Amino acid sequence: MENETIITSEGMLALEEKLKFLETTKRREISEQMKNAIAHGDLSENAEYDEARNAYLQLEKQIGETATLIARATVVEDKDITTETVGVGSLVQIVDIENGGKKQEYRLVGPTETDPANGKISHQCPIGMSLMNCKLGDIVSVNAPGGTRKYKVITIGK
Repeated sequence: MENETIITSEGMLALEEKLKFLETTKRREISEQMKNAIAHGDLSENAEYDEARNAYLQLEKQIGETATLIARATVVEDKDITTETVGVGSLVQIVDIENGGKKQEYRLVGPTETDPANGKISHQCPIGMSLMNCKLGDIVSVNAPGGTRKYKVITIGK
């Protein structure tokens, strides 16, 4: 599917929670802003109303995009994650074989779940693409801004 997004079950849960928040809490907040702005009278020159209306339109756009993402996503269930080869959902430990053996650990996730500060990288980023379908002990080359780096896969977990 052309517009398909791959996502972990954890990522899907987060998206569903986000959608619920947007459709309930956030919608109520913006609705209150609009009511307060309308109470001020003449809407043709009411900047507060214009601001609330724009916030409402942005919210509805965000709700639509999130709902579409959920509808089109392919979820990688925990039971589908293997320790034989690297895939979306895998927890991978690699060692930089050219930089003193520095170890790094990443969880490969879908592009909407990326959070490098917490070790979550997209399977579509340079390191992620290089690691996809690798097995324990494989050596991969990654084109990085500072040049090509070589990494060895030392663990594959769930």
